Formats: sequence, C-alpha cells, structure tokens
Amino acid sequence: MFEDARGTLQAIGDRLGASQCTECLGNVLSMRNQYEEAAVKFEEARATFQAIEYGLGTAQCTLRLGDVLLMQNHYEEAAVRFEEARGMFESIGNRLGVALCTRSLGDMLRMQDRNEEAAVRLEEAKAAFEVIGNRLGAAQCTQSLGYMLLVQNYYEEATVRFEEARGTFEVIDSRLGAAQCTECLGDVLQMQNRYEEAIVMLEEARATFEAIGNRFGAAQCNRSLGDILITQNHHDEAAQRLEEGTAAFQAIGVRLGVAACMLSLGHLFRQCHYKEAAHWLQEGRTRFETIGDCLRAAECTRSLGDVLLMQNHYEEAAVRLEEARATFEAIGSRLGAAQCTRRMGDVLHMQNQYQEAAVAFEEAMGVFEAIGNRLGAARCMRSLGRVLLRQNHYEEAVVKLEEARATFEAIGHRLGAAQC
Repeated sequence: MFEDARGTLQAIGDRLGASQCTECLGNVLSMRNQYEEAAVKFEEARATFQAIEYGLGTAQCTLRLGDVLLMQNHYEEAAVRFEEARGMFESIGNRLGVALCTRSLGDMLRMQDRNEEAAVRLEEAKAAFEVIGNRLGAAQCTQSLGYMLLVQNYYEEATVRFEEARGTFEVIDSRLGAAQCTECLGDVLQMQNRYEEAIVMLEEARATFEAIGNRFGAAQCNRSLGDILITQNHHDEAAQRLEEGTAAFQAIGVRLGVAACMLSLGHLFRQCHYKEAAHWLQEGRTRFETIGDCLRAAECTRSLGDVLLMQNHYEEAAVRLEEARATFEAIGSRLGAAQCTRRMGDVLHMQNQYQEAAVAFEEAMGVFEAIGNRLGAARCMRSLGRVLLRQNHYEEAVVKLEEARATFEAIGHRLGAAQC
C-alpha cells in the first residue's frame, strides 16, 4: 500500500508525501526486524526531507536510524544519531521529539548495563512527557525503568514499575501497552521461580494480544511459556509452545522471533539431547547473525559452550565461551561478558584448577556487582563456596555459601537459596 501511494505521489511531484511513505516503509521493515532494509528507507527519506528543508521529517528519520542501530547493538553509532536528532528537535522547538530521543538514549544505556546513567535519562524523559501531557510516553519510560530493575534482580521494585505503567496504559486505553506490562509481570514471576503465577500472567497477556490482533505479542508469550515449561521439565509441552511460537513468527515475517525460539529449543534439548541442542543453537546463531543481532548470536555461542561443558568437553567449551565473551565485550555487554567469565570458572572448576576458577568467579562477581546484577553475584559467591569446599577450606566455604544464600533469599530466588 505504501509503495503504491509513494509511486503515485512521486508521479505527481509530491516529494514530501512520497518521502513520508518511504519513512512509513522503513517503519514496517523495522517492525519485521529487517533492519538493514529499514535503514536504507530511512536514509532515503531523510535525504529528501533535507533537500526540501523539512526539519521535522529529517529529525524523525534520524531518530529512527538510531533506533535501528540500537536494535543491531551498534550502541556508539546509535548514540550519535540520538544526540543528532535531539539537537534537531530542540532547534525546531519540538518537545515531544526531544523526549523521545532522551528515552531512546536511556534504553541504549540500559542495554549496555549502564543502569545509573540509564535511570537518569529515563526519569528525565518521563518528566518531559508528563510536562507536555503525553501519558503514553511517560508510561513507556516507567516500563523501561521496570525492565532495568528486572535485569538487576530487583523484582519487587520492577513489579511496582510495571504495575504503575500498566495502570496508566489502562487509563488511556492502550491495550497493547497494558498487555506488554502483564507479560513483563509474568517475566518477573518467572525470574522468581514462581512458575504457576507466571503462567497465569502470560496466558492473560497472550489472550489480550490475540484479542487486539497482535500476533507478535502472542507469539512472544508462547515462547516465554515454553521457557517456563522447560524449567518445569515439561519437555513435550514446551516443544509444542515453542513450535507454535516459531510458526507464528514465521507467518508474520519476524526473523528475530524465529531465531529466539530456536535458541529456546536449544535450551530445551540441552537437558539430555546434546546433538539436537547443538543443531538448534547453531541454527539460531546463524539466523541472529543474518539479521545483525550480535548480542543474541553471542548468547547462542555461550549456550553452545554450556552444552559442551555438560558433555565434559572442557577445551571445546572454553573456546566457545571465550568466543562469546569477546563478542559481548566488543558490543559493550558487560552482563554477557560476565556470564561467560562465570562459566569459564565452571570449566576450570571441573578441571580441578581451583585457583584459576576462583579468579574467574571473583572477576565475574566484580562485574555483576558493578552493574547491580545480584543474581549473577550470588551465583559467583556460591561457586566460590563450592571451590573452597573442594579444597577442604570448610569455614571459609560456609561463609561464602551463607552469604550467597542470603542474597538469593533477598531477591526471592528460592532455587538458588535451596542449592546453597
């Protein structure tokens, strides 16, 4: 439809209208995770907007280019675009555009695990949205703050944010936003190992997504439900959910969703079917690489290392984990790099290289603590306790395990506490 309209507008010499259609095509491609194609459209539209001196269109396309770069984990380039767009919006007095850029900068910092800086930006954007009476934007900032707290394992605080955002979405009749928050609340419960409650939330979110015709959201819920069923060892049901999610993502052309389901299928089969797990993880990694998602591709590589570790192929596992860590470091994901370092510690522990393992756990724990990831820090502390036990340092081991247990209990991670 946009292509037809653009052709007609170009034929009658309406450069503004044709460029707006090009921008819309970029938005459609971006929603389908076709980022490179979307970037081409945004660049094309921006060039025309600049040529006809339409400042608002130029700024909007610059912002969207930043969003595309952010989704591809190109953080530095995305930041340049966001700052550029914000300057343009400020020069034309568009406060909404300024707030949108500030929020995008906050989301970028959140994805880099720079949580304190992210919180400042998101709170700033939220205040700006509230000043201009844009409750939707303010609620989306609150939702992003919830995501940030969730990653840091502050589950109660994250729940408060998601509930607050959901309340606003419901007031302004944004069923999509409300359903997304319900889905997030399900994720919080899943992280707390409260699986039955999580399932209720995710089923509720899925029903809303289906009711409003949002197949993407419904497919996401299916994938999350599959992940929970994996944790509960309901493998047949988990496979069914993930296959449903894969089919739905394929039907709507969301390649990122298809690859994510393959990653989950890899997690499903790594319980005991290592060959099948490796197949799905390799397939997922290839697809993530094709669409330019370096972060998820690295997650697949890390999981391949986990599979090799489970098979006691320590040297090969180490190679995969080092490869994944290098990618995480290159794209600025301190969380991903720390997770690889922790797993490297596990490899060394299994090889009875206790001192080297302890160094790896200490290094990873330092990063987890720096970015506020209490779950990761607690897991490292538990691993340090286990290393000390293997070395017959019982009193020191008890201190570490007690400390780890206290942290697991504080964040509501009952499984971790029980293991301690």
